[in-house]
Amino acid sequence: MPQRVLLTCILALTVACARNTVPDSVSGPAAPKYEHVFLKPVGEALEETRKLLAEKGYSFEQTEDPHMLLTTWSAPRLASNQWGNDIQYRYMVNGLQVGPRQSVVRVFKMIRTNISNNSEQRPQLYKFMQYQHTDFASQERNPIEKQNQDRGTMMGTRDLVIEKELTARLEASAGIEVVARDVTPEPDRAQLRSMDFYLDRWRTEGEPRNTEVSPCPQQVRGLTQLLQPGRTILIGEQLGSREAPAVVGDVACQSASTGLSVVLGLSIPRTEQGRINRYLASPGSPSDQDELLRGLFWRRPYQDGRSSRAIMDLIDRMRSLRTYGLFVTVVAYDTEEATGTERDARLAELWAARRKAHPDELFIVLAGNTHTRVVQGTPWDRDFVPMAKRLVSSEPNLLVLDLSYARGKRWGCDLNRAAKLVCTVVAAAPTERVAAPPGQTPYVTLFSQPTDEGYHGLLYVGALSPALPATALEGHELPPSSGVPTPPERPQR
Repeated sequence: MPQRVLLTCILALTVACARNTVPDSVSGPAAPKYEHVFLKPVGEALEETRKLLAEKGYSFEQTEDPHMLLTTWSAPRLASNQWGNDIQYRYMVNGLQVGPRQSVVRVFKMIRTNISNNSEQRPQLYKFMQYQHTDFASQERNPIEKQNQDRGTMMGTRDLVIEKELTARLEASAGIEVVARDVTPEPDRAQLRSMDFYLDRWRTEGEPRNTEVSPCPQQVRGLTQLLQPGRTILIGEQLGSREAPAVVGDVACQSASTGLSVVLGLSIPRTEQGRINRYLASPGSPSDQDELLRGLFWRRPYQDGRSSRAIMDLIDRMRSLRTYGLFVTVVAYDTEEATGTERDARLAELWAARRKAHPDELFIVLAGNTHTRVVQGTPWDRDFVPMAKRLVSSEPNLLVLDLSYARGKRWGCDLNRAAKLVCTVVAAAPTERVAAPPGQTPYVTLFSQPTDEGYHGLLYVGALSPALPATALEGHELPPSSGVPTPPERPQR
């Protein structure tokens, strides 16, 4: 298919990964302790800065340097202005290109103070009523008066509040889920894969097992008391990380080890369900993995994080848990036959039908965290009705968890300045509500009351790192918490 018409075959670019949430303003030092490097070309970062300032009501002057933005002077209405004193401010933005997709943006607030001395030339003008109706602009022909009027100073400081808002827009902004059909997939490259490419759980599953070996090497703190038959747990994630699928695998393993029948829902088209079922029943050998990845979903030309190596590993982990006798299965619940609110309606219908047929199953559903909101509307579509909102009435035990994480990187798709879809490694900055220090073990914490979006709590996964597409021949190393069973430590004698 010609490249120029490829995008016309994409039926929809559905924003679904994360909210565009601007954190609260905070006071801070006059200058940052370090420079934040955006994983964006400098032109894209400056364009978003221009939009941010324009939304705040600022207009711009022409500059010769394309890497500089300069707003026009603005003057707040202050009581001191009535005596001829004047305070004005403007923003100066400098963009620095660090690499092809790396940039630094510095936002300076320039303040200029003009001190008027018109009373030397017009002693009566200090009187308020007379001054109030005097038009100084029409009297600037007097050079002495003009000289007296323009006495002042100017200074500039980094505006960390604006820079923080910019970081939220560039790094906590919504990702794009590419819902497409009739698109020419990437070729199947199984013949190019070395043995290092393949997941290796299958190697040890045929060997005799020590009865003390646990299939769940890592526990999620605070989870066990929340588990019950017939509950639905929705987990809203940032697409394209290694950590979120790994911890969700821990959640599923810990849940199944209590004896519950666990259904793991993944945002994969239902057309892949047969291929997934065959893989779950297979030994998970390299040829089985090749067969799984032959599905069109894994070979889309634009992969948005839902078909990552970490998701492939999560499916393989569920296959492995079944060899331990745990009751787990995987449901591909997404669709490529609809977009927007109609798409979410179909997702909710699938889970409602499954609940009616299997009332005691524990559903663990991983989705982009726009789908897991229980309120109508988003900043880009006020009529959008998420999947979670549609499930509230039919799922009385619904538990919705937002992802808590530390700043890092992920794989994601977005539109560049030329409106071309680009899928690559992007930065992932948490909002203040979900931010947490790195290095902790996974845990669940509940809020005292649901958030405005309807989240009941947080699932902490650590600092995010990118999970590349599952078919990528390089960069597919997995995090340590990939769910490989380990024997318990024995005490030293």
